[in-house]
Amino acid sequence: MRKVVLFSKTKKWWHESPDLDLLNAQITEMENDGWAIVFISANTNFLGFISSYTILVESSG
Repeated sequence: MRKVVLFSKTKKWWHESPDLDLLNAQITEMENDGWAIVFISANTNFLGFISSYTILVESSG
């Protein structure tokens, strides 16, 4: 089974860039739960700044 996950949590409410430390922690947690990361894509706003990430994960079991 595959799932699409959208990650857009930021460190500060006024800062638009996603929190990469939290993203890495969530990826590690997903991998420990038996999910394999298939693909990660950065999503940008109309100005070209990264505003979120789309992650495709697949069940390892």
